[in-house]
Amino acid sequence: MIKMIFEVAWIVIRSRPDVVVSTGAAPGVVALRVGKLLGAKTVWLDSIANVDAMSMSGCRVRGFADLRLTQWPDVALKEGCAFKGAVL
Repeated sequence: MIKMIFEVAWIVIRSRPDVVVSTGAAPGVVALRVGKLLGAKTVWLDSIANVDAMSMSGCRVRGFADLRLTQWPDVALKEGCAFKGAVL
């Protein structure tokens, strides 16, 4: 896990993105956090598999993601994130 954190952080620092978009898991959380520290806009798109609740990673980015999206309207209401439609 520590190795992954350093590797993802190095990629984000080296590439200096304007926007970081992630669809999940721990590397995405790290990328959003480092991107935010560098001034990038951050977007979290939670997996379509999370039908009943936001993923653990999706909950962890709540404080620093500029936009959190879910593909289920019920999850958006319950979790306080946005629903703009589903991929399917």
